[in-house]
Order: sequence, then C-alpha cells, then structure tokens
Amino acid sequence: MSLEIVTFPAGPVETNAYLVADTETGQALVIDAPYGVTADVVAEAEKRGWKIGQIVITHTHWDHVADAKALTEATEAPLAAHPLAEAPLANPTPLVGDLPVEVPPVATNQALEDGDTVTLGGYSFLVMHLPGHDPAHIALLDAEHGVLLSGDVLFPNGHGRTDIPGTDQQDMNRSLRRLVAEAPAETVVYPGHGLPTTIGAETPWIQLLSDD
Repeated sequence: MSLEIVTFPAGPVETNAYLVADTETGQALVIDAPYGVTADVVAEAEKRGWKIGQIVITHTHWDHVADAKALTEATEAPLAAHPLAEAPLANPTPLVGDLPVEVPPVATNQALEDGDTVTLGGYSFLVMHLPGHDPAHIALLDAEHGVLLSGDVLFPNGHGRTDIPGTDQQDMNRSLRRLVAEAPAETVVYPGHGLPTTIGAETPWIQLLSDD
C-alpha cells in the first residue's frame, strides 16, 4: 500500500496531527492542526517531496485547531471542515475556562458533509459526520484499505469527552455504533490523542452502549 501516515503529537494535551500521503503520487493532506505543529509538518512534507493539498479539521475544539491559520498560510492549502465548524472556527471561544494558547480565527473554504468523499491520489475517504464530542465532528474512513482518521470520536478503550458544552452522550453512542457497523473490524484507527487501535479491538465495549 502506498498510503503513508506520519503522526505529530503536539500542543499542551498531546493532540495528534496526521500527515497522510499517497507516496506514488506525492499528494498529501493534513488532519487537524494542534498548537505548534506547523513547522514540523511542513518540514516533513518537504523532506519527503510531498505536496500538501488539503487540511481537514475533524472538529472545532481548540487543541485541534490552534495552528489551523498558520498551517493554511504556510501550505496555501484549503481548509476543510463540516459546515457546522464554520462559525466556531471564525470565532474561537473556550468551552471550559480560558484557552491555554492563542487560537487565531480562521475561515474554512471547503465544506465536508456526511457522505462526501475526500480523494488523495489513488485513495478515497468517506466523510462521516459523527457528533457527540462536538456537533461539527467528522472522521475519514477508507474501508477498502482499512484506515480511519477518527479525531476524538474513538480512542483506545474510550471516546472523547461528553461532559462539556456542545457534547451529547447519546449522540456519541450512536456515532460509535455506526463506526462498528460500517468499518471493518481490521480497520486501523488513528485517534486524535494516543496510539492507534482497531475497530475490532474497541467493538466489545462499544456494543454495550445504548443508542436510545
């Protein structure tokens, strides 16, 4: 498989950014933009001869978007997110307490809705709208090649917080059960925090969740 994924944990809470590339074509995209990640991502892409053609934001929480403006300016790549992300990205506000870092406002110029496709060279990712942790949350699934870029919907042995403004546990439960239903068990999950896991490894506890 010519798909390569490079992980960049960054910022105060070790948020993962991902540089995803089709190595045969050199086309690349970036998933999320945590604080301070821009220089490392750009340098890695240049070193490998990859062209960053898109930046995808999984959701609007500060730790995933603090470098969105810097990254778009450095790469001149369009910023893509769910339509519900447009207003929060244009006016970043803290959900709890004060923002620990500066989060400049940024405009999106590509809308990604449920069922859309993100194409990267020879690879196609299904856009999945998965609310629960954030109303604007999306994930990218390539079921054929077994890759899920999950943002904060799914971590090893858990999921993103549902006890802060804008979150909803029942929406989260439904989103997780949808992942189990639509993603093959062997799908590798690249989460917004922590190490990769698989859909199969997380299925037992997800199946215990209520979707009422």
